[in-house]
Amino acid sequence: MTTITGNPVYTSYNRQVNHWSQAAGQLAEFEKFASAGAWQGLDVNLSSLLRQTLQKSVQMVIVRAGQIKASLENAAENNEIPRNTKSELLLLRNQYIKAEETIHFYTTAVNSRTTPHIAALLRACDILCLRSMQAILRPLNIAAPYVLTYIEKGIGASILKAGLRLWDGNISTVAAIKVTQHNLFRPTAIIHETGHQIAHILNWNAEMSAVFSDRLEGQPQTVRSMFSSWASEIAADAFAFVHAGYGSVAALHDVVCGTPQSILTWHMHDPHPIGYVRVLMNLEMCRTFYGKGPWDDLEKSFRNDYESALAGAESAEQIRMCVSALPALVQLILKYPYRAFGNKTLSQIIDPNQVSPQSLLELERRAGSALYTSHAWVWKECIRLLAHNGYKIALGQGDLSALYKQQEEWMIRLGFSIDLN
Repeated sequence: MTTITGNPVYTSYNRQVNHWSQAAGQLAEFEKFASAGAWQGLDVNLSSLLRQTLQKSVQMVIVRAGQIKASLENAAENNEIPRNTKSELLLLRNQYIKAEETIHFYTTAVNSRTTPHIAALLRACDILCLRSMQAILRPLNIAAPYVLTYIEKGIGASILKAGLRLWDGNISTVAAIKVTQHNLFRPTAIIHETGHQIAHILNWNAEMSAVFSDRLEGQPQTVRSMFSSWASEIAADAFAFVHAGYGSVAALHDVVCGTPQSILTWHMHDPHPIGYVRVLMNLEMCRTFYGKGPWDDLEKSFRNDYESALAGAESAEQIRMCVSALPALVQLILKYPYRAFGNKTLSQIIDPNQVSPQSLLELERRAGSALYTSHAWVWKECIRLLAHNGYKIALGQGDLSALYKQQEEWMIRLGFSIDLN
């Protein structure tokens, strides 16, 4: 009598399940996708957590494959293939593809730590991101998620937030933040990205959106709606500002400013504010807390670049209305008490005056030559060092190359200050 194991359908199913099973086993060998040296460039706790997350993704595929294998073995004994085997194989295939997507994303990020030098710089970025979140979450008794930063080409930074559902269906436990190559030694944008993470954890975006809609008194409904729709990016900009001051504002200006069309066009469903409005909003934050300063000159330069094109822009009227609302808007952003912060204002929890030009110059005076060379100063004041160096670069004066080199050197010191995997 012909057994089921000789059935071509059984043979095909058996081959397929074994294929996806062995492929999942290959996925589990993480050093095949990111070098051992790159893994060693991670903080020991971050590495352990990330490996656990990726292993869970692989294990889900292996378990499903094992269930199908058992079903086929049972079929061989009973000489009957279950009707749902094909659909189960398709689910296995899809689950493998999703696990592969997850693992390739994270291991590619890990593998950007190609040398001890780059690994140290990215560990410094990890620390800066974590510290920025702890500054607001610790007073609220909330643990900050670990952050994995990685280098990639492009203009703007980005984040895959912790707490989101990944391709494989699992919840991400590690935030992954892209650091652009051009901004590696001026990385204030990563604080913007941790602002997105904070807003996600605390549900700040929705609350801020409602505040803009309800409390921008005297403003047209169009203006309220526009700012309300931009709440997520405004929150992240504000988070970067309170941590890094004018340095973050000037860096944002340099990234956002492109062609007149790119900075003056209003894209209805884009969560980013119109570029022109966004830059002026950030400059208004400086003016609100610091009074007159170099941001006034930057505004003159900025307006000079785009004012002539603004007159003929389709969104000119909306831009003018939004710009007139900026003083009131900044008050709501930084000086309005939010439930997300325990009914405190953002500026009460993280005081922007700690990174004002005067405070940064006082920090420099107190620390002297040890500011960027002493481990104690680098470790304790890393966020303010980011603001200090960013402020000096923003001024655009003196030996700018030396300032970038100084940023690189202190970040390496910070990166080598943690336990390695």
